[in-house]
Amino acid sequence: MKYVIAALCLVSVAMAADVAMNVAGAAYNFGYNTGTGQSRVESGAAGNVAGSYSYIDANGDPRTVHYTAGPQGFQASGDTGVDRKTAAAAAAMAALAPKAPPAAVAAPAPVAPAWGYYGHHPYAYGHPHAYVHGLGYAAHW
Repeated sequence: MKYVIAALCLVSVAMAADVAMNVAGAAYNFGYNTGTGQSRVESGAAGNVAGSYSYIDANGDPRTVHYTAGPQGFQASGDTGVDRKTAAAAAAMAALAPKAPPAAVAAPAPVAPAWGYYGHHPYAYGHPHAYVHGLGYAAHW
């Protein structure tokens, strides 16, 4: 099965400028370079794979991705995000987007006065409604 996959890899890059492959038991190495900015190298053994590939994106920028795969899963690094032109366009659009107004500062909570409406302490006469202002009358019950 490994030889079939290796043969398919060779056929897929048949016109490549530089192709190399080495299979030894469970380990393998292969790589190619087209000379036009596309290349790939990979090696693997005992269920672990490491490699990289390079290409020229639609904007003419070279991109390279390095990767590993194995029991921990596939992990890529390098040029894995969007290209520079797309990132710049997204940043320009984000700058034009409306922004939320700043959060309003909450007014302080009202503080209940220590004295009643008429300047008398509400419990001065034993009951909060016992004093009738202006008449000097205090009802006690």
